[in-house]
Amino acid sequence: MSRKVWTILSVLLAAAAFEMVAGRVGMSPHILTLRLLRLALGLTAGLVLGSTGAALQRVYNNPLADGYILGISGGAILGVALAELLGIPSYDFLWALAGSAVVGILLISVSPRVGRLMIPVVGIGLGMFFSSIAILLFMMAGVEASRTFYALWGTLGRFYGYGELPLLGAVVLLSVVGVGYLSRFHRDMDAVSLGEVEALALGYDPKRTVVLVTVVSAVLVALITALVGVIGFVGIMAAHILRGVGVREGRSFYVLSGVVGAILILLSDALGRLLLGIDPPVGVVMSIVGAPFFVYLAAGGRV
Repeated sequence: MSRKVWTILSVLLAAAAFEMVAGRVGMSPHILTLRLLRLALGLTAGLVLGSTGAALQRVYNNPLADGYILGISGGAILGVALAELLGIPSYDFLWALAGSAVVGILLISVSPRVGRLMIPVVGIGLGMFFSSIAILLFMMAGVEASRTFYALWGTLGRFYGYGELPLLGAVVLLSVVGVGYLSRFHRDMDAVSLGEVEALALGYDPKRTVVLVTVVSAVLVALITALVGVIGFVGIMAAHILRGVGVREGRSFYVLSGVVGAILILLSDALGRLLLGIDPPVGVVMSIVGAPFFVYLAAGGRV
C-alpha cells in the first residue's frame, strides 16, 4: 500500500481510539460495551456515507452531490416517520428504503432535464420537503422530541447492549458488501464523469451506470439513516479531502472515501460527547463544519 493509504488508515486508528476514550464519564464494562457499539456503527455509517457520496459525485458529475444534499436521506427519514405513525417501527428500514427510492426515481427522472449543475439544488429542495413532512409525522405519531431530534440530526447511540449484536452485525455485513459491490463499477463511474459522449466512446453505458449507482446508494443510505438518523455532508467532505491529497479515481477513491467518512463521523461523535454529553447529535457537529465547507465549494472553492 502507498504512503497515503497508510496515513489515512493511521488517522482512522487514531480516530477510533479517540472515540473509545472521549467522554465525561469513567470507563466501566458497560461504558466499554456502549463505546464499542458506537465505534462499530460509526465506522459503518462513515463507510457508507463517504463511499456513496464519492460515487454520486462521479455519476452526476457534480462535486456538491452526496446522499444528504441530493435528498436521499430526507426521503429515508420520511419513511422512518411513516413507520412510526403506522406503529411498525421494527420495519424502519423497509419504509426508509421506500422513501429513498422515491427520491432516487425523481433524481434519475429529472437529471437529464435540469443538468448536473442543478441536481444539488433539486436535491436540497427534496430533502427539505421530505424532512419537513417527517417532522409533522413524528409529531402526529406522538414520538418524543428527543427521538425526533436524533432522527433528524443523527446519533450513534442506537445500540445499547450485546443483545443487539446480530442486528448490528447484519448492518455491517450489508454495508461492506454494498460498498464492495459499488466499487466494482469504478471504471464505469470514472468514465461517466468524463461526460456522456466520452463514456459511450469508451464502451460504457452512462444511463445504466447512473441508475445502478443511484439505486445502490439509495439502499445503503436508507439502511444507515434508519439506524442513525440523518448525518449530512459526510460524502462531500470525504471525497474532497481525498482529492486534496491526490486520490482522485479508481477503486481506491471510493473505498478510501468511506474510510475518510468514518474518520469524520468518529471525530464528530467523540468531540460532541466531550462538549455536549454522553449521546451527542453527531449530525449537528458534522453540519457545523460541513455547511461552511459546502458554501465554500458552491462559491467556486477547490480542495
